[in-house]
Amino acid sequence: MFVLLSGSLRVSACSLAWGYFYQVTNLRGTVVGTSVYVFPRWLRQLIVRRKLTMTLYEYCSPCASKSLVPVKFVLTDGDGHFDFGTLKPGHYTLRVAGEEWINADTFDLEVKGLPNPKESVLIDVSPIASDCTGGHEFIVRVK
Repeated sequence: MFVLLSGSLRVSACSLAWGYFYQVTNLRGTVVGTSVYVFPRWLRQLIVRRKLTMTLYEYCSPCASKSLVPVKFVLTDGDGHFDFGTLKPGHYTLRVAGEEWINADTFDLEVKGLPNPKESVLIDVSPIASDCTGGHEFIVRVK
């Protein structure tokens, strides 16, 4: 019986694209998400995340995360909004975490060109489901 069960259980790990940089001209927008992945995408993205710490680091790979020095950090407000202000062009790693938020999430991004005042981002920090669907989304929007 054990042999049958162990042969039918398959564990697969999701892997995120390494070396992919989300391209933005500025870093402001809204953080959304739930602590579980079972909600549909549209519902997850209606739940704003308040008082999360967003820390921006210069990109470094491979580096020990403890050795990184923050470039800038902000907190999301009561509506989940954040704004890093003017950033110099370059490659960065963004870490989103909070005391009440057990899932820390990181995104690599590249700030390019002049800031576009019509550009914002939506960051979904919901966990990724076992079938590799769900959260960890960084959506660039231009109005």
